[in-house]
Amino acid sequence: MMKRVKIVCTLGPSCSEYDVLKNMVQAGMNVARLNFSHGNYDSHGRLFDNVRKLEEELGRPLPIIIDTKGPEIRTGSLVGHKPILLKSGDLIGITTRQTEGTKEKIYVDYPNLICELSPESTIFIDDGKINLKVEKVVSEEELLCRVVVGGELGEHKGVSVPGALNSLPILTEKDVNDIKWAISKRADYLALSFVRAREDVLKARKILEELDGDLKIISKIETMQAVNNLDEIIEVSDGIMVARGDLGVEIPLEEVPMQQKRIINLCRFVG
Repeated sequence: MMKRVKIVCTLGPSCSEYDVLKNMVQAGMNVARLNFSHGNYDSHGRLFDNVRKLEEELGRPLPIIIDTKGPEIRTGSLVGHKPILLKSGDLIGITTRQTEGTKEKIYVDYPNLICELSPESTIFIDDGKINLKVEKVVSEEELLCRVVVGGELGEHKGVSVPGALNSLPILTEKDVNDIKWAISKRADYLALSFVRAREDVLKARKILEELDGDLKIISKIETMQAVNNLDEIIEVSDGIMVARGDLGVEIPLEEVPMQQKRIINLCRFVG
């Protein structure tokens, strides 16, 4: 019986050598994923070329997925470049005016953050390790938040706000350049990060068409908006990826398995 489940491996520096990749394929790797949140065109290019050589040598297809970095927001630098310790119950300001962060106030690099949030909104920092709740909107460029779950905060950490960040573009300038590279290398799939709705997928597809690219689009379900708009996203996508890591920041961890089953069942129903 033909195996329906495929093994997708994310390739990085530790498996860039040809023999290592060959061993991975012989051990069961079916698909190669290149994560463009890390690395550069030289390192990705070596991996890409080695996978294509393996296809020829082994006489079997090895599809390559290019995973976009996608839109993201981050905290800024800290005074003295030293981490700060946030304790549960502490009050801390969040500002969109660039400044070095302290225990009293930190910078976030998303200009529209303040207008998209309100009291009781939740802000996650560093993959959900730190949890803040908005107490009040102080001004057009500052929020006052209470620390719900504290921890050590370093510089330039990712920020997630469930249900917000709607004005972020689905593809950044870097993503578009990465897509151009993927088209030139004749990659097979484009994994689209932080999809929120049907329109995000259609925008990416339009860019592919303008660049004469024929990559299939895999929409990554990793936001609450994507979960709520799942039907319409599936309708315009070529494939769906359940990105449980980021999804587990946006929704309670105990709900992730149920949502995963729901996503899989909907995809099977559509066919």
